[in-house]
Amino acid sequence: MTDHQWLMTSQALNTLRKLRKRIQAEFGINLRFSDFDFEAQLAELKHRSKDAQTLGLIRQLEALKGSAFLTGNEPPERLYRGQKVLQEKSKKDIYEMIYGDELALHDGRGTPALPRKMYRGLPVLG
Repeated sequence: MTDHQWLMTSQALNTLRKLRKRIQAEFGINLRFSDFDFEAQLAELKHRSKDAQTLGLIRQLEALKGSAFLTGNEPPERLYRGQKVLQEKSKKDIYEMIYGDELALHDGRGTPALPRKMYRGLPVLG
């Protein structure tokens, strides 16, 4: 069972009342605060809703709660020795993530710009 202490503030209750009316109008769903899967329903509706005000109200509630609403179908959090593991969003090579644009210089794929000879802050010809 989850902790619903965050619901006991006047700001959260006012936001929930507004959100409940908007969800009733948009989806025809009667959202009850006492439902066991109340937060899971909000998480699903967050992904289904097209209304900007509804999404804003859900974001406000998530801020009051201190975490995002979860449906329960999310993959488990990856941990290594109790610490979160970096989730790669793209299939980039790890070296590209570390070096970025400088990868060509480390990899030999690019040619570095020739160093210019300078004398007292001015380029020297030859």
